[in-house]
Amino acid sequence: MKKKPSQKIGKPAAWLYHPAYFLVTLFFRIRYRIHINKKAFRKEKGGAIVLATHTSNYDFILAAMALYPRRATFVMSEHFFTNKLLRPVLRLMHTIPKKMFCPDTRSVLSMIRAIREGNTLLLFPEGRLTCNGVSCPITPGTAELIHNLGVPVYTITAEGAGKTFPKWAKKPRIGRIDVHLSKLFDGPELKEMLLDDIDRKITDAISHNAWESLPDVKFRSKAPAEGLDGILWKCPECGAEHSLICMENKIVCVKCKLSATVDAHGQITGAPCGIKTVADWFEHNANTLDLSSPLTSDCTVGMTDGDPKKDGVMRRGVGSGKMTLSAEGFTFDGEINGEETHIALLGKDCPGALPISVGDHFDVYYGGKLHFFTPLPD
Repeated sequence: MKKKPSQKIGKPAAWLYHPAYFLVTLFFRIRYRIHINKKAFRKEKGGAIVLATHTSNYDFILAAMALYPRRATFVMSEHFFTNKLLRPVLRLMHTIPKKMFCPDTRSVLSMIRAIREGNTLLLFPEGRLTCNGVSCPITPGTAELIHNLGVPVYTITAEGAGKTFPKWAKKPRIGRIDVHLSKLFDGPELKEMLLDDIDRKITDAISHNAWESLPDVKFRSKAPAEGLDGILWKCPECGAEHSLICMENKIVCVKCKLSATVDAHGQITGAPCGIKTVADWFEHNANTLDLSSPLTSDCTVGMTDGDPKKDGVMRRGVGSGKMTLSAEGFTFDGEINGEETHIALLGKDCPGALPISVGDHFDVYYGGKLHFFTPLPD
């Protein structure tokens, strides 16, 4: 039986993909000194899965460059489809939207169709962009999906991307990016492997720490510390929260006058507790969290007003209230669209992670709809 057009995933529009590739590649190679090793993928035919590390906002561009001339089918957060200017481009690219950290049968079925059509499926198995430059756990179900599809699996790593485009940074740095494409599994061997073994091998393959990559390369920036106060919320010297000022290459605490310096290699000097990198500082802060004490904040709420893949967009400021994050999960009490609303995502309903936009909001799915929660006052 012939598939209905609406069921076919298709490939990115050639008339858009190829010109965009040459223009973007030219700019990125000159500006960011990108080197790509794609030998492992050149002879691949038919459907395949590519797993990419997620260290920067431009990883999809780096992956597309590595896979070219194959036109990749991207699996992306539904978050991006809520932008009505970006959505037409994503449609032309035949991108598959995915609800993050919650069940999404529609997305899984679309991935299966893409593979059956012989497409190259590009996934970011961490599910979100790391904010501190260190890899996140892969999302549950990744190993099972790969096992069931039974096609060749490749990985893409991009050393230097995390230092060039840190999630918290206001502007990119200029250094170097080395992109490597490697084969991880043959299709037939997956059927003989246990899910735990697949999961472990994927984790090992995409494990990364931006601050350990390309240690001899300088990443030039006039303000390498600017924006770090978006993720470093506590002074490791005096323990004061929200007391850090990050400007130019300095991190200064206004309470105890701690002064640390960030250099062109991403190394930090002048900080206590053995802190040498952004990841060290972030981990130190995380380890001091009291999990028995809930975090609460007033907030505003945004919500999609329909299906983002079709015509739904994110409406900001549709509600407000108080939210709580604890070891048990997430709750919200307040008003959304003029109605009293209580949201409780606890236990098995609690998402495995909360994707964030640094300094702005984090994403939560409730009732099948994407919500933005923005803490107040900052």
